[in-house]
Amino acid sequence: MLRGLIKISFLIITSTALFAQDYVMFQTSILKLRSGEHAKLQAGVKKHNDKFHNGEDGPKAYLWYINTGPNSGNYSWAAGPTTFSHMDKAFPNDHIKDWEKNVSPYADENNIIFMMRDEEMTYNPENEVVAENILMKRIPIKNGQMHVEAVEEAVTKIARALRRTRSNIARRVYRDAFPDGHEEIMLVYPFSSWKEFEGGVRGLPEGFQDSYEKIYGKGSFRKDVIDVLSKHTDGISHEVMTMVK
Repeated sequence: MLRGLIKISFLIITSTALFAQDYVMFQTSILKLRSGEHAKLQAGVKKHNDKFHNGEDGPKAYLWYINTGPNSGNYSWAAGPTTFSHMDKAFPNDHIKDWEKNVSPYADENNIIFMMRDEEMTYNPENEVVAENILMKRIPIKNGQMHVEAVEEAVTKIARALRRTRSNIARRVYRDAFPDGHEEIMLVYPFSSWKEFEGGVRGLPEGFQDSYEKIYGKGSFRKDVIDVLSKHTDGISHEVMTMVK
């Protein structure tokens, strides 16, 4: 990773209890593969991470393969948890040269963002640190404060219902700290097996709609969630990611 040139990352899930700072943030980006060099890219990133991003002198780094969505077939690299002040530290030349040697020949890095977790909208019962398998729902919100507030309310009410029902699933919610055009929120669901997607379940627990309506009233899930997201967003993308070890 290069400061100013290569700021790669993606999604890592963690507990606020682990940090001295009062926020949880990850620097994220996409590694767009060149010429089908999967093995060389994976080996190059692993070598670089083991040497420079092992968690000893800074944020630890991870790599995921993106199985679905607009970035499918490419990779997500993540370092975190991190802080804005960490960005003031310059990388030594050997760090930069190592990235140029082991990673840059096989992938282009883009879509750099800083993902900051919103604790009110997040439900994270076990305070997991890093998810090996992730479903990320990206929700671009239409421009305008009324749209932002409507989506925030819908997502927050889901978090409250998950807490009320003591759900055994986790859902972390992140914002882009420096949005470009659209505000966007990212819902992150860890999963252990692809079997969890059988039956059409995509993140929320099976039967969650019924549980939600027991709390907020009959028909409330469509009114509060489905209709709100349909009216105030530009759609939802689903990215299933699996960690490269």
